[in-house]
Amino acid sequence: MTTGRQRFPVFTAAMGDLGRILPGTTEAPQRMAWGALDGAGSGLAEEGARLTATVEAIERYSSCLWDPEQFIWASARSLGDEALDLSRVPRCSDSELAEPACPLLAPDPDAPMRWVRGVDLISGRPRWLPAVMVYLHIPFVSRGERFWLPISTGTAAHFDYDNALLGAVLECVERDGIALTWLQRLALTKIEIDVSDPVLDEALELSARSGLRTHFFDGTTDLGIPTVYSVDIDPRAAKVRTYVMCATELDPRRAMVKVMRESSSGRVAMQYREADDKPLDDYLDVFDGAVHMAAAERAQAFDFLLDSPRRRRLSDMIPSIPESPAERLSWVLRRLRDAGCTAYAVDITSDEARTAGVRVVRVIVPELVPLSFAYRARFLGTARLYEAPARMGLPVHAEPDLNPWPQPFA
Repeated sequence: MTTGRQRFPVFTAAMGDLGRILPGTTEAPQRMAWGALDGAGSGLAEEGARLTATVEAIERYSSCLWDPEQFIWASARSLGDEALDLSRVPRCSDSELAEPACPLLAPDPDAPMRWVRGVDLISGRPRWLPAVMVYLHIPFVSRGERFWLPISTGTAAHFDYDNALLGAVLECVERDGIALTWLQRLALTKIEIDVSDPVLDEALELSARSGLRTHFFDGTTDLGIPTVYSVDIDPRAAKVRTYVMCATELDPRRAMVKVMRESSSGRVAMQYREADDKPLDDYLDVFDGAVHMAAAERAQAFDFLLDSPRRRRLSDMIPSIPESPAERLSWVLRRLRDAGCTAYAVDITSDEARTAGVRVVRVIVPELVPLSFAYRARFLGTARLYEAPARMGLPVHAEPDLNPWPQPFA
């Protein structure tokens, strides 16, 4: 489709109403719109955009399909070392938990919940993982499960497991960077493009024709895994003036292309959404904060990024990395391990996906800061939110001084 001032071809793959084969989704903790299972894809060419949209729809479908027989009922304490340690998962702060509008509770190691079998990607050992951290649109069925809001972070699909796992882990790193940047108002370094690359050059040329202005920033955190954060500005728009995007890729040139591609599909979606005057307490939807922050009258909220005086050349961001997907996955996992992180995976490939030759995985890196669209559950009690900026040599804001604006990423 072609809408507005987007730069690249954008396709969607509709799944329709899957309620009859996905029972329980109507009782999920966040309101379910069947369009949320649709896939979206953009690219330099229509064929690639169409494939991306189709695979994303397969991924979304697989992430909502589970069988109760997969689960065991237990408390974290009773499972001991066989389960993910709940003391490592992100948590809401005491002040958040005290808010009546907060939908979550503190993790409780003695509260029973559903667990699903996964694997520790670093040690190779099997582990039990909370089902609410694995599946999307899964309803709470116990008090113990109310420490988490299901989200798609860390879900990826590909035609082989190594690439799927790599994509899922990188997305966890990306979402951590998004949350850190916005909540701590990190004055990221602007990227100066000093290298020529055929794919990047083509994307930049298409972008320039659109009339949009894109500012690229080095969003690489203390993990050392290349990340690009972008602020996209349409100077002629009032409704969708400012839009942010982020991508983590081992080649930052690919990350720059990705933020431009995904900004295109995001801007298309934003054109059809209207802002409302509901209170921040009710911000739960993926687009709530993005629609609110896109308006021209809130452009000043992005000044902490746009006014950053720091600069870094793109050529200095390109690491020496292995060639094969398996070796690249090992490289990323070593970076996480060295930073004190763990990483777990569950194979959530549906029968339909497997028939199509697609593999779908969910990865959890519990120590990272999660991306949250619920304004009263931004996981402000997560230790990394205050430790990572210090390790990056940047100022650290205490909880009362964190960014008060809602998350603009969607």
